[in-house]
Amino acid sequence: MSVVGLDFGTQNAVIAVARNKGVDVVTNEVSNRATPSMVSFSPRCRFLGEGAKTQEVSNMKNTVASLTRLAGRSLQDPDVAIEQEYVSAPLVDVNGQVGAEVNYLGKKEKFTAAQLCAMFLTRAKQTATAELRLPVNDMVISVPAWYSDQQRRAILDAAEIAGIKVLRLINETTATALGYGITKLELPGPEEKPRRTMFVDIGHSNYTASICEFRKGELKVVSTAYDRHFGGRNFDKAIMDHFRAEWQEKYKIDIYSNPKARVRAAAAVEKLKKGA
Repeated sequence: MSVVGLDFGTQNAVIAVARNKGVDVVTNEVSNRATPSMVSFSPRCRFLGEGAKTQEVSNMKNTVASLTRLAGRSLQDPDVAIEQEYVSAPLVDVNGQVGAEVNYLGKKEKFTAAQLCAMFLTRAKQTATAELRLPVNDMVISVPAWYSDQQRRAILDAAEIAGIKVLRLINETTATALGYGITKLELPGPEEKPRRTMFVDIGHSNYTASICEFRKGELKVVSTAYDRHFGGRNFDKAIMDHFRAEWQEKYKIDIYSNPKARVRAAAAVEKLKKGA
């Protein structure tokens, strides 16, 4: 039986399958290895992943991103106020949980972050099923090392809604360490001094470093440190702030005053950063 793993990130999600003594990353319906972690709604249907990404500018008020940053939180959580800057849909309280208010099928609807995560997980499940040509019901999902019990519970609830049995929630840096150690044949023996290695993960919205020790057949996470509010999007914002100041001086316009212009600029800055 093949085991399916999901790296459920803030910006993108990556699906992989363990098979034939290796790990294969699964491509989505447009042959990309990473799928945007987004959900979008319209008067006629909803869009998940790649489809939602195409709605990011034209239908921004009904498009929700940063799903994993919202899961397991309340509207009063200080971190949610930070996320509203990166989520174009209005965030609201839904029975004590943070959620989003959108126009869907011709009426106003409110969905909790767990429900939005569940919608995206159904797309991940469909992508894995199409690759394996078999029903996928079991999955290992990676989450940030700094996730609280409540946030982990929210991901488990989302998976249950999506019809997925979570075999294990694993910290992202632990998953990276396993991927590194599983192929190493020259690791120290049980009685020898362990090999100590640091893994640094700079994601879209957070930064994590873990110190791990390896022996043959053994992995121990010694310590983990993180910054929940530093990641790739902070580099994007620094570049945007630079262009904002330049355009204000040259053209007397402020792109931050126009939400659509800001989203377009953010998309262009991301392309610039990746192409540099």
